[in-house]
Amino acid sequence: MRFLVFFCLSILTFAQSNDTINLNEFQLMDYSQYKQFRPKSKKIIRLTDHTTYGIKVFSTLHLPIESEIEIVAIEILFESKIKKKNYCNEYYYFKPIILENKDSKNSLIAEKWFEVDKDYVGKYIFPVHLKIKPSEAKNFLIGYETHYENPFCPEGNGYFDLLETKSASTLFYGVNEQLIEQNLLKNHAINYRLYYQ
Repeated sequence: MRFLVFFCLSILTFAQSNDTINLNEFQLMDYSQYKQFRPKSKKIIRLTDHTTYGIKVFSTLHLPIESEIEIVAIEILFESKIKKKNYCNEYYYFKPIILENKDSKNSLIAEKWFEVDKDYVGKYIFPVHLKIKPSEAKNFLIGYETHYENPFCPEGNGYFDLLETKSASTLFYGVNEQLIEQNLLKNHAINYRLYYQ
């Protein structure tokens, strides 16, 4: 009986440890052989997340002018200057998402949480696989969801960057399973780079 209990516990522990992927593994991968695309922007704006439950933020998916592309990775960039970092959590969890439109419930890429540490200045590369025709992706959105281990944080839980884009872009926040358009942040997008072939 004791063996059965230990066996079940070890299986549960293994399953939980594989629910997320540590992004340091993927930062070591070389994506230089792929083409890169990033929305053209005027400036970078830093926003602090003061929520206790994490955020969902989406923006228009900007794509290169090609007949068809295969996205192999999404790089989320954190480039804004940080004056003060008093974040409670040692780790954050990010889930990259691509939606067909703002009413879609299912992501076009595999749903997987990735673990990042609290000093995530710089970049994190999320491996994905998505073939897409840019001409058919006019309403597609790119975004991510965040989650924190300690929701009772007196300071900001984390931060993210927005790009003020040169071309038209729409930004959305996820609130109660709905995406709400942010009119005050017209022509803004999340700070990302696509690797594609």
